[in-house]
Amino acid sequence: MPRQRLGSQRTAAPTRLTRGSVTDRAVEPGAGRLRPLLGEDLPDVVALRQQVFRFSERDSPDRLAHYLEQIFFRHPWADEELTSLVYEDERGRVAGFLGIIPRPLRFQGEPVRAAVATQLMVAPERRGLVGRRLMRTFLTGPQDLSLSDTANEVGRRLWESLGGSVSTIHSLAWSRTLRPCRHLAARIARGPVLRAGLYAARPVLAAADALAARLPRSFTQDVPPGAIEALDAGTMAARLPQLAGSALRPEYEDGSLTWLLAQAAEKRQFGELLGALVRDAAGEVAGWFLYYCHTGGGLGEVLQLAARRSTQTLVLRHLWRDAWRRGLTAIAGRVEPAFVDELAAHGSRFGREGPWMLIHSPRVELLQAITGGDAFLSRLEGEWWLSF
Repeated sequence: MPRQRLGSQRTAAPTRLTRGSVTDRAVEPGAGRLRPLLGEDLPDVVALRQQVFRFSERDSPDRLAHYLEQIFFRHPWADEELTSLVYEDERGRVAGFLGIIPRPLRFQGEPVRAAVATQLMVAPERRGLVGRRLMRTFLTGPQDLSLSDTANEVGRRLWESLGGSVSTIHSLAWSRTLRPCRHLAARIARGPVLRAGLYAARPVLAAADALAARLPRSFTQDVPPGAIEALDAGTMAARLPQLAGSALRPEYEDGSLTWLLAQAAEKRQFGELLGALVRDAAGEVAGWFLYYCHTGGGLGEVLQLAARRSTQTLVLRHLWRDAWRRGLTAIAGRVEPAFVDELAAHGSRFGREGPWMLIHSPRVELLQAITGGDAFLSRLEGEWWLSF
């Protein structure tokens, strides 16, 4: 079966975002000030992140600083009014940070200026008003739409207290089991002793899964009609307007998707990024899937699904078949409203287990499009794909 490892190509992007007007609109009484992020701030931001967050996909401060530079200074959507923010205390030290990434969207064919907030962090001795100042400055910026899709409960409460809201449907997750016995055992096994027992029991669990696949309406993954082939950024950009069918969608036609996929491929927390274009039995493009796959099996995480309504089942069947062939025990993703009916009809489980999807806009029609299911906003449009 064809497969493609995505992210092998990169595009040139601006080397630095210029200063915008954020300093003027962020002036407030009290010690310290907000200002745009500068390149020379990156070592201080890295040190602050190491102080605030435990987990990082980067194994050294230098590599984390390089990644921050790529994401915040070398992305292809340069907008001098939408720069990341730092809080500088009265002694000139960086004690707070909020990453901001501009993202062009389209609403009913017209351009929309969106921005994604990520990596809000404040030094422990400055927590409280500093985080609120950073987020309020972001939400009162010039963008038409503000997004954040990896928020925890604290972040959700802060966002809502500043006038933002939650897209409940986009805050749900779905999962579909592919190998029930091994998947259940993996969910139960916690700690080194149980994991060792799970490893020893793999042959028995594999045999049980083989038997389960022979039952009527079982977990077997028959070969779907049509075929899959290599997926590339050019095809995605050209086909999305026809496949998405939503009032609000990302702007991929600007050539930015190659850069975006390359960055998404660096996320290794969930395995390798794989993707495929799906064609129906007549050879027409039915859609595509992008997902992360661990080599040793386990749970796969979907980054993006695209299909016409009439071909959603076909795309999902090819996704499940591909994930099953690679040894995954289950596949999961964030709920996209357009796919809810087909996911439910084919045995997917839904739950509120992940982060919150936060939205804010002065334009009511944009909020209604998102909460009403008339928006194509995958994990590739927020901050979920980032790998700090």
